Amino acid sequence: MSHAGSPAPDSGAAQPPAANPRPPIVVRHPRIDLGNRASSEAPPIAHDWWGGEPFQTHFLNALSSTFPFGEAFFVRSVRHYADRLDDPQLAEEVRAFAAQEGQHSRLHDDHVELLLAQGYTALETRNRFFDRLVRWHNRRTPAFSLAVTASMEHLTALLARQVLDEEADWTATMEPRMRALWRWHALEESEHKSVAFDTYRAMGLSHALRVFAMVFATFDLTIETFQRMVYMLWKDGRLFDAGVWRRGGRFLFARGGFLRGLGADYRAWFRRDFHPDQIDDRATIERVAPIVDAELAAAAAAR
Repeated sequence: MSHAGSPAPDSGAAQPPAANPRPPIVVRHPRIDLGNRASSEAPPIAHDWWGGEPFQTHFLNALSSTFPFGEAFFVRSVRHYADRLDDPQLAEEVRAFAAQEGQHSRLHDDHVELLLAQGYTALETRNRFFDRLVRWHNRRTPAFSLAVTASMEHLTALLARQVLDEEADWTATMEPRMRALWRWHALEESEHKSVAFDTYRAMGLSHALRVFAMVFATFDLTIETFQRMVYMLWKDGRLFDAGVWRRGGRFLFARGGFLRGLGADYRAWFRRDFHPDQIDDRATIERVAPIVDAELAAAAAAR
């Protein structure tokens, strides 16, 4: 999958497991009414839509609010190299990846509009700033942009696996429309998790760059999510509520918490022979896909 004029990928780089055919990347077109449009007949989403808990709600609100500019950045990063791909299957996966991410930007932009209507107006200014910043990176640092995209796709695949965890059932307490939104997004992150990585490898870019990009992406996503969550809790007057933080800490870090158990798969990224398909999500995708499709059909019918 290398292209003329580029160095070959590291000789130790892993190939996708040949015995594990990938699930298809299905481009869905969800119609989920979050009640944030003047023409909407649906009630607005409840303020604390994650089981009435402000910390959990705003943790996911904060993540969601970065997706509109983030997903667009990912698409531009991968498309920059699309015409250099020799592998027709990967080229088709890039097209499907871009289509899925475009839908993610659209729906999470609706979520941002809901947050703005709830009074978190600083998100709009911050998103405009970051959109300009990442567009600059797309133009000026395309290799680093692709490395960051591949890294972020690994991080979002880890989070998607948590969202879709059947035993923990993290979406059970969500408002139904938000449950449909998050399960749909998580499913598609699992479907296309290897596309940016394979594009990166096809361009012959270095292991060192992707290691640095993961450190950068981890720090950036953690700090930005925390800052946005703190801002929303402050606007709610709940920033210094010890109970909110205590329950939130348990949600993230207690035994069985949302961020527990991810360390081994996260660290795998730093191996020279790592490939995302070594973490097999096929059973989860096969289980969740019909559930998500049914939820999206119900959401569309309710509009």
